[in-house]
Amino acid sequence: MNYIAILEGILFLVGENGVTIKTIVNTLELNENEVYQLLDEYQNELENDNRGLSLLKYGDKYKLTTKKEYFSFYQKLASNPLNFTFSNAALETMAIIAYKQPLTRLEIEQIRGVNSDGIIKKLLLKGLIKIAGYKDSVGHPTLYSVTEEFLDIFNLTSLDELPDFSQIIVDEEQLDIFNTRFSDEENNEEDGVMIND
Repeated sequence: MNYIAILEGILFLVGENGVTIKTIVNTLELNENEVYQLLDEYQNELENDNRGLSLLKYGDKYKLTTKKEYFSFYQKLASNPLNFTFSNAALETMAIIAYKQPLTRLEIEQIRGVNSDGIIKKLLLKGLIKIAGYKDSVGHPTLYSVTEEFLDIFNLTSLDELPDFSQIIVDEEQLDIFNTRFSDEENNEEDGVMIND
């Protein structure tokens, strides 16, 4: 069994939250020494020049991060106005945040029923949602809310103009109309980037 591959998948799935040794031990059904050895092996693999990720430890948790030497490239991605379309998952996540804000990633996932770490990162990157503080509970999880850019895209002056939640129906036709409108507004020559879950 390829435990390194499974470990990598675990680290990808937990995202910015990170994962403890105890969780890895319980998931892989290995002892602590074996898990530490796996982490060391994986970290050595990532230190290779042809890899773009690093394995870092924050407190008692391990998580994947991008390598700081490539930061300038990632900064370009974040600052350039890219032409992209929204998936149903992205629209759903933004709607949940808009109607229920501020709320945590876990609260978003409880409503959606699926992992939302990746979609939240992409919406943050595009400036459509923002960190609105930290919840006063165990672990102080991050709270998210929508941004002024979100309001601009939907031609809203405030969230008070949102329709009643019970009246919202997102179907394929509405999705196509929104994506066409957003693409026209961006109107640049960059290749499209699809936001998916």
